[in-house]
Amino acid sequence: MGTQPGSLAPPQSRPRPGRAYFRRLFVWYFLGVLAIAVIVTGVLESAAILLVAWLVKTTALFTNSLALKVALMLALGALPCLVLFAAILLFAWRLERKIGQPVGELMRAVERIRQQDLNFSIAYQGRNELGDLCSAFNELRRELQESLEREWRKQEETRTLVAALAHDLRTPVTVIQGHIENLARTEVGQKRSERLERYLPVLEASSQRMTRLLNDMLLVSSVEQTSFIIEAEAVWLEEAMARKSSVYTVQAAAHEIEFTSTYRHPGTQTGQGTRVSIDLHRIEQVLDNVFENALRHTPAQGKINLVCTHELHLLTFVLQDTGGGIAPEALPHVFEKFYQARPQPSDKARQAVGLGLYICQLIVEKHGGTISIRNRPTGGCEVAFTVPTTSIPDG
Repeated sequence: MGTQPGSLAPPQSRPRPGRAYFRRLFVWYFLGVLAIAVIVTGVLESAAILLVAWLVKTTALFTNSLALKVALMLALGALPCLVLFAAILLFAWRLERKIGQPVGELMRAVERIRQQDLNFSIAYQGRNELGDLCSAFNELRRELQESLEREWRKQEETRTLVAALAHDLRTPVTVIQGHIENLARTEVGQKRSERLERYLPVLEASSQRMTRLLNDMLLVSSVEQTSFIIEAEAVWLEEAMARKSSVYTVQAAAHEIEFTSTYRHPGTQTGQGTRVSIDLHRIEQVLDNVFENALRHTPAQGKINLVCTHELHLLTFVLQDTGGGIAPEALPHVFEKFYQARPQPSDKARQAVGLGLYICQLIVEKHGGTISIRNRPTGGCEVAFTVPTTSIPDG
């Protein structure tokens, strides 16, 4: 499982109707404060001047008191400052109400991230810079959450992989260890030679099983890498299929199973041969996995049949067996990683960790093809996969 390559391309821009929001906001608030201060001061001072004029005419005390005149002049001089201060407080209160909600939500969001809690969303959606900032913060939170979930899934898969490998390696390791201990306790002589001759096939089978398990793990790790590529080459397909079929025939006969294969190329006579551009090694890996699956689930005296159909730009492989099939509830999950269906009564000992069909799906999809599996109405199972190809003319 590789790390996805990053991209330095700039994100798609979206309309920003309020780019100069704060500039306009502060300019209008400044003009508002100034206008209100001028208007209110003018009104109040006009009223104060009229009041003083009326007092001068009607009150002799005001005319003869210097202290009262000084106090009045100071009050008139301080009035603009008082009005300006009150206007500033008013607009500061309104400004706080304007930006308090998004800033408060952003601060609470930062605190929740600090507490490793990503299950939240900022509600503010104003059409201004703060709205853009909140939207960007929501997007960042979502991407961070998805990244952490991917990392968590990767760790879970790694733990599952190690657990599955340890579980399935335990059996062959135990078999090998037990046989070696028995041999070590046996005295040198004919008895040890007889046991050695009897144990060698078991030891070989156990070591081969361990090798298959490790190879499956390495193959999954390789195919899941983004750098994995299909290396197509020109192949005489009919010859390759004949060679593979001969190997499968011998393997099936060892389990008292009949294996048959058919190669179809509409419009071409048998034996004429056609070259195609495919990654034969990877296609053989898929065929090996589905064949071993069929071999494991097909009882003695059963049959396995492989049909390869070569059309103009498409190869179709269909493998059928006469085994017990797959439980209906397991069919939707057979291509999942590490999935192992409940064994049928006719199944032989399991030899895998639930990676075979998952590997097949990965390889087929890397080829740009599709793979499917179903139970046959007459009994047994059918695996079919198609991959695009290009025919290469002889010459």
